[in-house]
Amino acid sequence: MYRGSTGVLATATLRMLHRHRTTQLPGETAPNTRPVRRIRRGHPLGVLRNHQYRRYWVAGFATFTGFNMQMLIRGWMMYELTSSPLMVTMVTAAMMMPMLFLSLVGGALADRVNRKKITLISDVTLLASFVALFLVSAAGIMAPWHIIAISVINGITFSLAISARQALISGLVHREQLRTAVVLSSTTYNSAQILGPAIGGAILSFLGATWALGVSAVVVIPALFLYASLKPVHQPDSSKSQGSIIENIRAGLSYAYSNSTLRFLMLGTMVMVLTVGPFQSLMPVFAGEVLKVGSGGLSVLLLFAGIGAIAGSLSVVIIDDKIGHQKLELVFGMLAAASLLAFALSPWFLLSILLVGVTAFATTGYMVVNMTVVQVMSPDYIRGRVVSVRFLVIGLMPFGALSMGALAESYGASTAVAIVAGVGALGFAGVQIVSRIFATGTAETQA
Repeated sequence: MYRGSTGVLATATLRMLHRHRTTQLPGETAPNTRPVRRIRRGHPLGVLRNHQYRRYWVAGFATFTGFNMQMLIRGWMMYELTSSPLMVTMVTAAMMMPMLFLSLVGGALADRVNRKKITLISDVTLLASFVALFLVSAAGIMAPWHIIAISVINGITFSLAISARQALISGLVHREQLRTAVVLSSTTYNSAQILGPAIGGAILSFLGATWALGVSAVVVIPALFLYASLKPVHQPDSSKSQGSIIENIRAGLSYAYSNSTLRFLMLGTMVMVLTVGPFQSLMPVFAGEVLKVGSGGLSVLLLFAGIGAIAGSLSVVIIDDKIGHQKLELVFGMLAAASLLAFALSPWFLLSILLVGVTAFATTGYMVVNMTVVQVMSPDYIRGRVVSVRFLVIGLMPFGALSMGALAESYGASTAVAIVAGVGALGFAGVQIVSRIFATGTAETQA
């Protein structure tokens, strides 16, 4: 009788512990005590059963939908104000340039300060800037410097918060779900590329730029409430981020450089952002001058770019880890360069739509694989800083966009994009060759 009762009690206790097992890693300060739901083994979307992650995803979708509406409208307004391809690319450059100077600071903050608060403050600032640009347009005093100034402000807030926004994922999901969660988080931006330009382009065509700017501000509002409702299970161990901000930044750079895989991931990102990556910055020029389809055609091009981007993200979810990340990056990189070259030479709108979708598919697939490996390889206590190093590299994109714009000013948009696509293909192949030679040399040295 006694043994039977003890056995039943032990079994019940083990079941209870299984239902409430934790995902705490060594050195983390707060355990994850949420019940672990049963997820079918191998199901790529199992992380969506986590209601905290769903709120995070929807909040990001709202933020980036409003943001993509803004970038479409700003690019079109700049082109109407200046008729200059270079000035159109300046909109993207102004947004991205602060990453060169502030992303590392943002990474250090992400490992020291509450990541949710950083993300929320960023979105409040974003909304305020959208409202300011709307009021300037409504007053009829819009000038190029207004667009550039607001883009710089947005770039500063994004640079300080983007690492926290990305690293926040690890506090919302279980460790075994992190890889899929990182990949799916990329679809917030990519799916927003579908809805954002579609809404922005439609309102731009029928009601004008001012009303389009106003709607983009309204779209961001739900994100504030959703981010405020998040309850991360744990925060990074801030005791490992003691010292000055400069010391924290130095530690993040040292960690990223000391890992050979991370080094070549950063190099691959650099090739992408300096060549193929900024191709959408010249879409207003292609729509206006090359294909002659106007703002409606521009929204269609960006719509298909968004469809291709979300397909690229989901393809990485499906492939999972069945193919090594180096092979995937090579395939995605070469496909992106080839399809962009074909787009640059295409005189037909329908073919251009297809090629934009393929280019966005491959470009996004490349960047998602790259980001996923960076996040999974980084311990939580330093993840924000390692991610910020990658965003520092992404901060080089303005140089790619400005180079493309300068070439377009001199030789035309089609020739400029064709040249950049060719350079990108050489760069992707070069990174893979050098990384394999380095890996072989390291193995022989260790042997």
